Amino acid sequence: MKFKLLFFCLTLFFSLGSKAANPEFYRIKVTTKRWGYSERNSFLEGKVSRELLQQLDSIYQKFPSGYEFIFDPSSQSLKVFVHCTFDFYSIEKGQLIKEYQFANRGYTCGSFLFERNNSYHILGGRGLWNYHADLMQFDSLNGSWEFIQTKNQPLDYFPLGSYQTSKGIVTWLGEYNNPRISRLEEELNGFFFDFEKNSWQPIQIDIKEFDLGEIAHANESQLFETQDYAFSVTTSQIPSIGWYIWILVEKETGKLFFYEGNKNVEMFHTPYYEIIGNKFRYFDYNVNSATEGKEIEIDLDFIRSQSREIGQVIHLDAPNTTKSTSISTLLLWVGIPCLILLSLWIGIQLQKRRNATLQTELEAEIETELEVEDESKEILEKLLAHDGEKLSTEAFDTLLGIHQITNFDSKRIKRSRLIKSLNKHYEEKKGFPLITRIKNPEDKRFVFYKINFENGS
Repeated sequence: MKFKLLFFCLTLFFSLGSKAANPEFYRIKVTTKRWGYSERNSFLEGKVSRELLQQLDSIYQKFPSGYEFIFDPSSQSLKVFVHCTFDFYSIEKGQLIKEYQFANRGYTCGSFLFERNNSYHILGGRGLWNYHADLMQFDSLNGSWEFIQTKNQPLDYFPLGSYQTSKGIVTWLGEYNNPRISRLEEELNGFFFDFEKNSWQPIQIDIKEFDLGEIAHANESQLFETQDYAFSVTTSQIPSIGWYIWILVEKETGKLFFYEGNKNVEMFHTPYYEIIGNKFRYFDYNVNSATEGKEIEIDLDFIRSQSREIGQVIHLDAPNTTKSTSISTLLLWVGIPCLILLSLWIGIQLQKRRNATLQTELEAEIETELEVEDESKEILEKLLAHDGEKLSTEAFDTLLGIHQITNFDSKRIKRSRLIKSLNKHYEEKKGFPLITRIKNPEDKRFVFYKINFENGS
């Protein structure tokens, strides 16, 4: 009996130890086609095959980007997100199943992909005109990415890197960019998004020995995430610190560690990097001869054991929106009467302007009807040649003879009035409109114009 009890305890101990040792974090990010520099036939312990990557390359050969795979051991689900698009796939039995059902493209280059509460999200991104820190959640029912409105979101901001903790997302350093307002600024610390509060707050990368933000912006820098750590690699021009600065962040505690041992630094331009648990693998290759190279593995648990603590990621308070109560009260008592008077004056002015506008529009409609009556035969002959067709806006404007109008609003108003007048005359004769608008199914912001001389769909 004692032997059986001892055997049971030993079995339970080793089974629990084995379970704890199993990694929970699986990621791989590859660059289109360049992943082939390595001779590996599969990644993520065989879950991502060479054939699967070749299939993605064939789909996106005209728009080369990068693919990021995420594997969830608990559900055994394997997903892939295509950067610089919204395309999102499941992989089942080695086959790609596209979950995103639309054809939109957006500012998703460099987005941070993560899973939380059995849902997949992307955070931030950059595009042609600006940076952003928008949070989006994938709606598997409708096959779309849905925007999530958050509080105190930093605008025009794109981080150098991000990592997830049990409470939220930490964004690391980064920049603000918006050419519409000529904004290009550096962020020397970062922000934390709190899931419970659905709110952003600033952070401080508190290191006394040197200013990591200044060094990272002056040199090349990247941030990688593993199961328990975030791993910052920054080049440096300061010999006393080192030519390469390795900072390790304990994700849950926010403690910062500095590693001074031997460093491999070729991960900046690797064609892929693979992370399983706290092991980080990348491919070091010769840029002049891409077929020559080797895979290097970095054990972050070992790096942590050889590092010394140098600082802390500090969460600062979010901007206080409840201050200046006395000023608000004063504005309330003084401002409301002034606002009422101002509103009355504005209302009178708007009514005068509205009356003038209505008179102008009435005159314009009468003028348009007269023009249509004069040119109706010529316009109808042009439209008859396209009976039953769906015309683009540009082609339709050419038929109406308004394509040479340079002002967009003037052209739109003229088009609308011509359609209204033509349909009015045609309905009086035939009992149904001649011209109908149809939404473009691929992009509902645009319409087609369908010509129907005979009543039908």
